[in-house]
Amino acid sequence: MKDWKDCKNILLVRLDNMGDVIMNNAAFRQLRQQFRDSKITLLTSSMAAPIVPFLGTVDDTLIFDSPWMKLEGSDQPGSLLNLINKIKTQQFDACILFNVYSQNIFAAALLAYLAEIPLRAGYARENPYHLLTHWYPDPEPLFEIKHQIQRDLKLLEIIGLQPDLRCLPILKTMTTLAPLDISDRPTEIPSFQYTLLHLEVSEAKRQYPVSRARQLIHNLLADGESILFTGQHKSAYLDACLTGVKDANLLDLRGHTDIAQLLYLVQHAKGVICVNTSIMHIACAYQRPTLALYANTNFQHTPWNEHCQQVLFEVPDTLQSRNQIIAFAARQPSYPAYTLPSSQELVAMYKDLIQIASNDSSVCTQ
Repeated sequence: MKDWKDCKNILLVRLDNMGDVIMNNAAFRQLRQQFRDSKITLLTSSMAAPIVPFLGTVDDTLIFDSPWMKLEGSDQPGSLLNLINKIKTQQFDACILFNVYSQNIFAAALLAYLAEIPLRAGYARENPYHLLTHWYPDPEPLFEIKHQIQRDLKLLEIIGLQPDLRCLPILKTMTTLAPLDISDRPTEIPSFQYTLLHLEVSEAKRQYPVSRARQLIHNLLADGESILFTGQHKSAYLDACLTGVKDANLLDLRGHTDIAQLLYLVQHAKGVICVNTSIMHIACAYQRPTLALYANTNFQHTPWNEHCQQVLFEVPDTLQSRNQIIAFAARQPSYPAYTLPSSQELVAMYKDLIQIASNDSSVCTQ
C-alpha cells in the first residue's frame, strides 16, 4: 500500500450541493498546500459543479448525480457502472470521502473500492472493514456536533496531516462583471451601494414565510435600501414575496445571472440577506455582512463569517426531515431555542451588521 505523502493523483468526493462544496474548500485548501505537485480531482454533483472553477484548489472535475444523495434527480445504474470504469482508468492513488453525519458513507466507499483506488479515507459510524483503508469513527451526533468546516478539516488528520483548524473557505476574487441580459436596466449595477436579497431555496422547508418576506422587503425599501433580488428561476413562492412591491430601488435579477455574475454581485454587495442556501456560504467566503434567515433544521451549516447573524424560523411539521439521525439531533437539549424577530427588527439587525463591519478594517469594503 502506498503512503499518503507519495500520492500524485488524488480524488476528492463530495456529491452534495454547491454550499456543501464551498464549505469543503477549507479542507481542499489544506490539501492543496500539502500536495502542491499532485493532481486533485473532485467528484461532485451537477448542482455543485458550477462553483468548482472558483474554488482555486481543484484541477479537474468528475460529475455524477448519485441516487443516494438528496438531489433533484440522479443518474441511472448504467451511469454508475460507467463512472466506476472511468475512475478506474484514471488510476487514482487515493481518495477522500467527505460527508455530513446524517449521510451514510458506504455507497461512496463502495464506489471507490470497486474503482480499485488503493487508499480510501472517510468518516463512518459503523465499521467499514475493507471499504475504507483509513477510517475515522464518526462521533456525530451521538457525542458532539461540529460545524461542517471543522468536520472536514478534522478528517485530514486520519491521513497524517495536521490541518489548521482555523482555516476557512475562500473563493476566487471577482474583478469584472459581464453585462447582464436586462434590456431595460443599466448594467453598471456595482456603481451604487446595494443589498443583495436571496430567498430562493432548493427545499420548501427552508422557505422563509411569504408574508414576513414581503414585509421585510417593504421595510428595507422604506429604510432607503437598494435591493438586488436574485434567484436562478422565477417561482410562485418568489412571485408571492414580491406581490405589491413596486419600487425603482428593487431590481429583480431572477434568471438573469450566471454563476460568475452572481459571485461578483455577492462580493461587491454592501450586505447580504438570504436563507440557508449556497448564497449564504458565498457571502461568508467573501466576508460580506450577512443576515441569514435560517430554517430550524441542520446546524452543521450555519453561517461562519465573523460578521454574520442567523435568525432561526420554524419548519412546518409536514416538512420535517425523515432522516432519523437529524431527528435525533433535533431532540437534544442543546438544540437552539429562538424567538422570531419582526421585519423591523430584522432591518435593524442588518443595519447593525453593516455598521459593525464598516468599523472593522479586516472586512473587505467595496
